[in-house]
Amino acid sequence: MEATFLKRAFGIGEGWEYRSTKYVGATVEFHIKAKRDGIRCPKCEADHIALRGTRERRIRTVPIGFKPVTIVAHVPRCQCRKCGEFFDFSPLLPPEGDPTLIALNDSLQDSAE
Repeated sequence: MEATFLKRAFGIGEGWEYRSTKYVGATVEFHIKAKRDGIRCPKCEADHIALRGTRERRIRTVPIGFKPVTIVAHVPRCQCRKCGEFFDFSPLLPPEGDPTLIALNDSLQDSAE
């Protein structure tokens, strides 16, 4: 259910996997991690990649009611085994704009099917 909610409310879907929801003080945190399918080096486009840990991206987004919401994205740090390039692999996050409009658009498309 949380994955569906994240897609409809915030536009987070393909390329991301839901991990957990945490309540920190008055804030709701949704933890997601990047799926590791299709990682390619941005420099040489090789697919022989070594994983070198992860880092967190904390993204504040629209509140749910009066509760602040943070998306915590766990992004893999990678190194290309062919050219040695280091890079963070981060699938696209939602497009800029109002997430409620994105959710409304998704709902309208689903109901038309």
